[in-house]
Amino acid sequence: MSTILPPTVTAWLAYLGQKSKSQSTVDNYRRALAHFIHWSEQSYGQPFDPATIIPRDVADWKTFQQTVEKAKPATVNVRLVALSRFFKWAVAQGHAHSDPTTEVDGVRPEARRPRSLDDKYVRKVLRQVRASGNKRDEAIIEMLLGTGLRISELLALRVGDLTLNERSGEVTVRYGKGGVYRTVPLTGTVRKAVRDYLETQPELKPEDPLWVGERGALTDRGSVLYLLKKYAFQARLDERLISPHILRHTFASRYLSANPDDLRGLAAILGHSNLNTVMIYTTPTTHELTRRMERAELTATPE
Repeated sequence: MSTILPPTVTAWLAYLGQKSKSQSTVDNYRRALAHFIHWSEQSYGQPFDPATIIPRDVADWKTFQQTVEKAKPATVNVRLVALSRFFKWAVAQGHAHSDPTTEVDGVRPEARRPRSLDDKYVRKVLRQVRASGNKRDEAIIEMLLGTGLRISELLALRVGDLTLNERSGEVTVRYGKGGVYRTVPLTGTVRKAVRDYLETQPELKPEDPLWVGERGALTDRGSVLYLLKKYAFQARLDERLISPHILRHTFASRYLSANPDDLRGLAAILGHSNLNTVMIYTTPTTHELTRRMERAELTATPE
């Protein structure tokens, strides 16, 4: 689709460049405006003029993308955002009298459970890191898998934030997302992994950063992502599937699988004040829905 952009649009794109928008963003917006202009001119047989566009045009364009093009919700929403930002600028510059996008909502995507790792994948990664003999890396992975900490929370830990007893333990997150302070219990597996790591670092004091290596304290989240992908690669797994955030989702999914009614407990562990935030982990997969429908069908089938 080759559409010659009118001067108003090229001026807006130049304005975005002056505002230090990334080239990727500018290119996405250019494609979105070109798509709308092409559709508008094909639909009405008239050159594009921002002053003549009405909310009905935007709504029809959205419907066209959904029903004719079968565009994904994310694609439609990105295009709508681009058009909305263009018209805000156009109104401010006097090229349009009003913003026709304000009455058109984006497409609400289907609720999906966040991606998590299956037990087989997790076991292979843990076996690989165990075989490496690196106690710090093993403790980091066990901590992420066993507590659901955010990567920023993990890297901010001090030695004194840990309490390790024979039969119990906990880690204190002093400043989580939104400033939330919380205490997260540690399972026996996590306690052992952390204790084994600390035995390799006897010089660490309570006020010292918890995670250290040959070059000092581990503070870069990219380093944690690298070590996760390294062990996945060594285990001959798809390293694109693993990240600290996916391990957080994996913890949440496993917790609810074992405690299906404890949304409050999960929210407290993850540091969420709103239960709606953890409701997404209860969203059934298509496979689970299929099994439920088949069970319902069997129940309803007459003998």
